Amino acid sequence: MTSGSTTADAAVAAEPGPPPLSRNREYNVLWTANMVSQLGAQGTLIAYPLLVLGLGGSAFEASLAEFAIAGSRALAALPSGALADRVSRKTLMLVSEFGRAAALGVLALLVAIGHAPLAAIVVVAVVEGVCTSLFGTADQALLPSVVPSSQLADAVTRNTARYYLATIVGPGIGGFLYGVQRLLPFVAQAVTSAIAFVTLLFLRLPAPPAPVSSPEGEGEGADRPEGTLQAMASGLRWLRGNPAVRATVLFGTAFNLVFSGLLIAVVVMAQQDGRSGAEIGAIGALVGAGGVSGALAAGRLRRSLSPFTALMVLTWATAVLVPLLAVVPTGWPSGLVLGAAAFLAPTATALVAGHQMMVTPDEMRGRLAGLIGVSMGAGAALGPLLCGLLLETVHAVPTVLSCAAAFLLIALGVAVTPAVRAFPALPDNREHPSGS
Repeated sequence: MTSGSTTADAAVAAEPGPPPLSRNREYNVLWTANMVSQLGAQGTLIAYPLLVLGLGGSAFEASLAEFAIAGSRALAALPSGALADRVSRKTLMLVSEFGRAAALGVLALLVAIGHAPLAAIVVVAVVEGVCTSLFGTADQALLPSVVPSSQLADAVTRNTARYYLATIVGPGIGGFLYGVQRLLPFVAQAVTSAIAFVTLLFLRLPAPPAPVSSPEGEGEGADRPEGTLQAMASGLRWLRGNPAVRATVLFGTAFNLVFSGLLIAVVVMAQQDGRSGAEIGAIGALVGAGGVSGALAAGRLRRSLSPFTALMVLTWATAVLVPLLAVVPTGWPSGLVLGAAAFLAPTATALVAGHQMMVTPDEMRGRLAGLIGVSMGAGAALGPLLCGLLLETVHAVPTVLSCAAAFLLIALGVAVTPAVRAFPALPDNREHPSGS
């Protein structure tokens, strides 16, 4: 009996683990396509308002394009998630990149011939926002299909680094290209979307799950495939029935709302203090650098911290760091403070998002990604608006202190919420590291 058990244990121990992420072909195809796409998107992020202003538009008109992207992305997130659970996710990503490349190509052509009205710019921005939502929800839902559960946290960390890297490099490239010729940032994004499209053609995926039947019980319509509205409703029901996932989505949304608003407030404060464009640009670059550095350190940190501890460190450290923005000079010093807060985010993101993906059934992953997209998008849109109103009414220092108070409330909420305190750790894959 003992001999047989020992032999079985030895066989399990000798069983090879999954290949490292660096040798996971499908993950690398997915990562590369997304990286190329995000670089193009970050490049046009600064080019849209510059184009509107360069064509004689007002500051309000310039903000419309940014609002069109953020608003359409948030509104499209929930139906995008439901769609990602009903059709081929690879096909959805291909369609979104094709649509984005076509729309940006048309805009570049309009700029080239000297006829790019504001309405056309806004329409292209809406198309880009919708395509970004489709791509993002399908990409998140696909990740557990190409990465084993023991490597999900590492994969999420690398994806987080990808985003911050794009935020460092993309706007600088977009601004440079616009300075050379105003149509070039849009040409560049059309090209990067085309490259992402071709890259995705090489992605090999398992067969998609069978369509979910309508939960109407016996009788007529019981086997009818679930419609988009039904899929959205069932996703909301699933989220409501999972306290740990629901709590982390809510706290993540609140954190994103305050941080995105604070970032805009710091930029406005620097502009009001007469800082140069290079100094203001350094704020975003330092935030991105902090995120990339945090992603590089997250592999080690997440193995020594529980999810609850990582969330506590992130929220309490941010609550302590933010009041410094009221006393340090605007420009790159404030960028250093925000970069220090961004350093802590990838570890918490890897632990939380990895668990969310593991516990979410495959047929619900698109819906969860869509719900997260809606909540995060709403936070990203409302945060700058609220901080802008505070800056107009109570000015800089009270705005910063209000954000610090909000982060303190978030930290207290994390500390006392039972579902977050009991948040489970991910499986450890130290015996079979993902590699670089």
